[in-house]
Amino acid sequence: MTQAENIKKYQKYLHTKKISLSSQVTYLWHLKHFLAYLDKEKITPKNCEKYREFLLHKYKKIATINLRLSVINDYLKFSKQKQQITLLSIEKQNIHVLTKKQLSEYLNLLPHPSDLLSLRDKILLEILYYSGFKAKTIVSLEKKDLNLNKNIISYQKQEAKLNNTTKFYLLKYLQKRKDESPYLFINFDHAGKNKNQALSVRSVERIIEKYSHQMSDVLRLNPQVLRHTLAYYLKQNGAQVAQIKKALHFQSDLAAEFYYQKL
Repeated sequence: MTQAENIKKYQKYLHTKKISLSSQVTYLWHLKHFLAYLDKEKITPKNCEKYREFLLHKYKKIATINLRLSVINDYLKFSKQKQQITLLSIEKQNIHVLTKKQLSEYLNLLPHPSDLLSLRDKILLEILYYSGFKAKTIVSLEKKDLNLNKNIISYQKQEAKLNNTTKFYLLKYLQKRKDESPYLFINFDHAGKNKNQALSVRSVERIIEKYSHQMSDVLRLNPQVLRHTLAYYLKQNGAQVAQIKKALHFQSDLAAEFYYQKL
């Protein structure tokens, strides 16, 4: 069977996996790059290792290299090849997660907020965890992105559900807001120039840091730790790649699959 026939057969296999067309294109692009590197040589353990070394010299990011190697391993498995290319090790500390006790404490740092600032922070902390949104999405949210009848937040093509507790405090927060800013999370610094402007990503990080210092175990929390924690417990409860992709709003199946393997 020719190389072109193999690629076409692999393409049909990808289609059966029900992954998006954009991800199929990515898989095939990486595969063709690998085969072009081999330059008609056979796939052997030695040649696979040479390709791995080639990627190590060409790219700096471990995630980038491992994504490529993961595609090649998938193709090797499809082709019933015995060898697999060893992925680069990713230190476990790159995936920090909160224990269940720590997560419960974090979500209850503001048990009874009443003023605008504490209400904003309460909702921010909860949405940061439950939505799976990145901080840059959080700060871009506007009031029009809320559908409180359906308990949903929508931003572009991303969607997350609101639980009843978050919705309760969100309604109180919106009722107290007297400003005309369209943004959901704004600055309430009356003395500063940024009053009623959308929070920045750095502001969100500072708010998380502020409340993390109030926990019994002082932690260095950030939005990514919260995303990792959400994904970790979803996986612990049986979530598969597709569910992790939806919950954390990954753009591609390949990125979601690679992330899932790291959890």
